[in-house]
Amino acid sequence: MTSKTDTLTDMAAERPSAGDPTRLDQPARRIAALLLVVIAAVIAAVVFWPGPPNPTGQTFLIGYLRRAHANGLPHWIGFTLVENLANVVMFIPLGLLGSLAMRRHNYLVVLAAAAGSGLIELVQLILLPDRVASLQDVASNTIGAFVGFLLSIPALRRRRRRRQRYRQGRRGATDSKRQAARAARI
Repeated sequence: MTSKTDTLTDMAAERPSAGDPTRLDQPARRIAALLLVVIAAVIAAVVFWPGPPNPTGQTFLIGYLRRAHANGLPHWIGFTLVENLANVVMFIPLGLLGSLAMRRHNYLVVLAAAAGSGLIELVQLILLPDRVASLQDVASNTIGAFVGFLLSIPALRRRRRRRQRYRQGRRGATDSKRQAARAARI
């Protein structure tokens, strides 16, 4: 039979210490998750708006591109390219923040973005008659999420190295290289 003291001792042994990297990562992951929710809400407002986001802005962009083409802008840079690039840029923060918010299997954020983008286009096709649904948008959004994921890789590697150092007992998770060098000199 275990006593109450033994149970508390076991719980204390399972709890991460102050220098544990999983404990240090929690605030950063929470902030990334909060920002992800905010950006997802903004994107939802844009993509589920009943009509085009700003018809006047689209007309202005088309006119601007016509004038720019007359002044030497290559003709391959057109409204469709700008629209596709906007879709890519719109999903970069989702890929970046989604990847940083997840503890493991960060690559799944790209698949989630692809599925979410497909759902967005399906809703636009069925429920929003003034919007145009296209597979090109799904591809552009997925590419944007993938680029965001790629941008998160340096931070994810740093997080993984910090965890590995901690598990190996080489130094605390909060120690920087400079702090470790200073401790070695003392």
